Amino acid sequence: EQRNLYRIDDLLLRAGAIGLFVVLGGLALFAGLASSSVESEEPRLLLRLAATHAAPILVALLCPIVALRVGWTIRRREKKILGLWRLLRQQAEISVPDLLANSHFTQTDLDRGVRLLNTRGLGHYVWDRERGTIQDGRLRTSRLHVEKCEVCGGSIALDVPLLFREAPLCPYCGDPVSVDALEARREEALDGLREAAPRTDERDGAKVPFSIPLFAILMIVCWPAGVAYAWYRCQHPD
Repeated sequence: EQRNLYRIDDLLLRAGAIGLFVVLGGLALFAGLASSSVESEEPRLLLRLAATHAAPILVALLCPIVALRVGWTIRRREKKILGLWRLLRQQAEISVPDLLANSHFTQTDLDRGVRLLNTRGLGHYVWDRERGTIQDGRLRTSRLHVEKCEVCGGSIALDVPLLFREAPLCPYCGDPVSVDALEARREEALDGLREAAPRTDERDGAKVPFSIPLFAILMIVCWPAGVAYAWYRCQHPD
C-alpha cells in the first residue's frame, strides 16, 4: 500500500527536471548557433555574449539543480517514514534500540516519522521512551480479561493492561496468573490490532498546507524563495 506523504517532492522534482531540460536545451541551441556561424565576427560576438551572461547562465543552471537536490532529499525522508509506517502496521510495537542498531534510522528520523504519521492520520503511534518502544496507541487502552487462574483453578475476573509488566496475583491462591496464558492472549489481541489497522484514503494522508499557485509564482519570480517555501512546508507540515 503506497502513500504520498508530502507531494512537495513531486513538484520540486518535476520543476527541476523541466527547468534543467529548458536550460540545457537553450545552451545547446546557443552552442549550435555558435558552431554553425560562418562569418568570423559572429562566433566572437556569441562568445562575448556568453562571457557577459555567464552569471545568469550559472544561476539558471543552479535553479533546477537545487530543486532536484531538495526534492530528492524530501523523497528519501518520505521513504524512511513510510518504511517505519509499514513496520508498525506489521508489528504494532517496535523496540527502538534494536531498530536503531539494525537499520539506517536515526532518533531524529523516528521522532519526525511518528509525528508526521500522527499528523497525517495514518495511525496513532506513541514513542514510549521509558520502555524504549514505538507502539500503536491502541495498545495503551486495550486490556485482557482473565477469567480463570491456571494455578488453583479458581474463577477470577481480572482486567489486565495489554502492556502488562508483571502478571497479576490470583485473589484466591495469591500466585501470579500464568504468564504463558497472558502472552497467548496478548498475541491474539495484537493480531486483532494488526488486522484492524486504520486504512485511509491516499488523499487524506497527503493533505499538506501547501499552496501550489504560490509555489509556482515564487519559482518564476524568485526561485530560491520557492525552494525555501517548499522546504519550510516540509519541515512544518501541520
